[in-house]
This record gives sequence, structure tokens and C-alpha cells, in this order.
Amino acid sequence: MNINLLEDWVSCLNNAQLEELVSMYSKEGILFATFDKTPLDNPQLIRQYFSDFLSRDGAGVELENSTVHHTKLGENYHNSNGLYTFFYSENDQLVRHKARFTFIFNNQNTGSILHHHSSVIPT
Repeated sequence: MNINLLEDWVSCLNNAQLEELVSMYSKEGILFATFDKTPLDNPQLIRQYFSDFLSRDGAGVELENSTVHHTKLGENYHNSNGLYTFFYSENDQLVRHKARFTFIFNNQNTGSILHHHSSVIPT
């Protein structure tokens, strides 16, 4: 189980490494994104979603490490779930959105994210 994949995803997002971030998703992967109503089920849609998010000033994410759990699902698969907070600046104000997530990773592939579900935590 490669638990570093989650940290790699966070690093790519926080360093605005769009192509590296998108390449972490399987070509058959699906993203149920935090700020989008529709499932994003191809690399072009996933790229556009993250391109739009990263265009916001100071965009990033921080894990709440105490909530993160990794579970082996089989020989080459695991899931990671927990809480994170997306943030960006808007009108000189820091905006923060707490969200919950689940990733399913294939530990053997370059495009290792098979499934990513993220949703804002209701207030």
C-alpha cells in the first residue's frame, strides 16, 4: 500500500502542478468534485476543473492528518479517506471550505486514482 499517493496529490495541488496532478488520475478514473455538480469522468474534464480551481489566488488544500485513514482493498489497491480544507483568496479575504474525501488508488499504475469523491461538509 503506497500511502504517499495522497500526500503526492496534496503536493501537486499546492504547488499548482496541473499536469502532474491530472496524470495521477486514471484515464478511466472519475472525480466527484467538491465544487462541481457533475461527475468528471475523463482527463479533459478533470484538467479543466483543477485549472479553474488553481486560477484562484492562493488556491490550495490542507489535510487534517488526524482524520486520514488508509485501508488495503486488495493486492494492488487501497483507499484513503478523511477530511481536508480547500482554501483560496477572494476579494482579499481568505475563503476556506472544509470537505470530506475518499480516494481509491491502484498502487501499480501511473494514473493511480481510480475514484475520488469530495464533498463540502455542511455547516
